[in-house]
Formats: sequence, structure tokens, C-alpha cells
Amino acid sequence: MARARSALLALAASTLATSCAGPSEDGATVLPPSPPPARSGSVPAATQPVPTAGFTPLPTPQQVVAPLATGRPDPFAPLAPARQALAAADLPEGLRFTGVIRSGGHAQALIQLKDQSGPVCVGPRGYCPGAGLPALLPPGWSVTSIDVQNGRLDLRQGSQRRILSL
Repeated sequence: MARARSALLALAASTLATSCAGPSEDGATVLPPSPPPARSGSVPAATQPVPTAGFTPLPTPQQVVAPLATGRPDPFAPLAPARQALAAADLPEGLRFTGVIRSGGHAQALIQLKDQSGPVCVGPRGYCPGAGLPALLPPGWSVTSIDVQNGRLDLRQGSQRRILSL
């Protein structure tokens, strides 16, 4: 059994060797030439593709990664306080900015002040003319802008500006 197996392996090896090689002019079998040995310390040069007319070549992986910042922020660093928390000490007591809406083409911010809640609009004390509610902000306060898309409310008291974000 072992003899038949080794004969079969020898036959397979000779078939493989003769199928890869081609006969020479005098009938002898010639094997294909082996590749030249690489010189030590040399790195094969990368071939740059030539762009075809009408096509824009894609950037290389190195060109994509190069402008990106490396590293990452420290996940254990303390969180930066929110803008609303920073300005909370200077805001009217109990003021909470809870949302923004666009109603009738006008931006409105929703706030809670002590036990009252409702919309505020751009203008002195945040008064909204069509709401039928009294002004919610104390005297001296005004709403200078409401950014519905970014969820921001810009308040002013005298010359000091406070920006609240959702």
C-alpha cells in the first residue's frame, strides 16, 4: 500500500514538473527562469497609475488620513460645563430654557420661570404679541435672538449677553 502511494506521488510530481516546463529545441525539458533575488535593504518602487483622460484619480490612503488629527481626547477628563450652567448664576432665579418652536413664521423659545411657563419672542421682556400671555422675563431683560435650528436662545440684560443652548 505504501509502495503504491509513493509511486502515485512520484507520478503526480513528474506530471506537474513537465506541465509547467516547455520542451526546448533539442527535446529536453526546460524549467521557467526563477526571479532575480532581491537586493538586501531595497524596497520595490511603487508604480504610480497614469490617470486616464476624463477620470479624476482617487486620493491615496495616505492622502486621506494625513489631514486627520491623531490621538483622541482623554475619556477620563472632566466634562466641560454646559453654557446654560455657566450662565445660570447670572440668569433670573428659576429660569429654565426648555425648547424652541417656529409658529406663524416667527421663532419662539419656551421657558419656565418659577411657577410660570410659556413662549418668549424677540423683544423686550420676551413678550409675544399674539400669545395672549404677559411677558415672562423680568424688567430689564430682553430676547435678542432665537435660533430654532440650533436650539439657542440669546438673552440680554443691559450690556451683558447670555446664550442658552438646549
